[in-house]
Amino acid sequence: MNNQFYDELGERWYNDDEHIIALLRAESRLKLDYVRKNLSAHQFGPGSRILDIGCGAGFLSSGLAADGYDVTGVDQSAGSLVVAERHAPAGRSVFYRPADAYALPFPDASFDSVLMMDFLEHVDEPGKAIIEAARVLKPQGLLIFYTFNRTLPSKFLAIDAVELITRDCPKHFHVWHLFIKPAELKEMAARAGLSVIGFQGLRPRFLKWPFWSSLLKRRVHPDFSFQFTKHLTLGYLGYALKESY
Repeated sequence: MNNQFYDELGERWYNDDEHIIALLRAESRLKLDYVRKNLSAHQFGPGSRILDIGCGAGFLSSGLAADGYDVTGVDQSAGSLVVAERHAPAGRSVFYRPADAYALPFPDASFDSVLMMDFLEHVDEPGKAIIEAARVLKPQGLLIFYTFNRTLPSKFLAIDAVELITRDCPKHFHVWHLFIKPAELKEMAARAGLSVIGFQGLRPRFLKWPFWSSLLKRRVHPDFSFQFTKHLTLGYLGYALKESY
């Protein structure tokens, strides 16, 4: 797994349409909607404390901070955190700091919700990271996640196809054996004292022109978009509740 290139992206996080990061940027719009919906459904409104693990340049953290949430974003990429700070909404509560997901620098039960979006497939021990996330989560708090299912279609889409859609895709951006089947993630969550409540599939809008334009030009069209699906074959979102104890 190559996690080193994130430090070198700089403002490309926000303005490069030839790098694979542009797909993550497009995806983040729908993921932010999913997070907002589930926070609201569980009565976590503005002022609630949110931890965004693997926050990158702050696509989700900044959006939630703009909504009035008290957000902390952590990442091991110092360069990404610098960009995140530059794009933080003025006058809002968002704080970025480097941290190790296996040893978070926060007390037990510190956050109402923890996000692990586009993160679990980038580490060798996702179960260990989930246990640590559960530690800092308050009872009845939410863990919200997004990752890839380990299927042949996901290998083609998330590894092979992205090299066709974008001109600049670092080698080992994704590694297929690190993808996680939903049943495996459910077991990891249970070992951490979390109960997975639901899953939601996510995929590109294949039949829309921006998808084919991106494929032909090898640059992500500004209107490239994703949609929710009931199928979990590719990428999938989900959320888990921490048991009270």
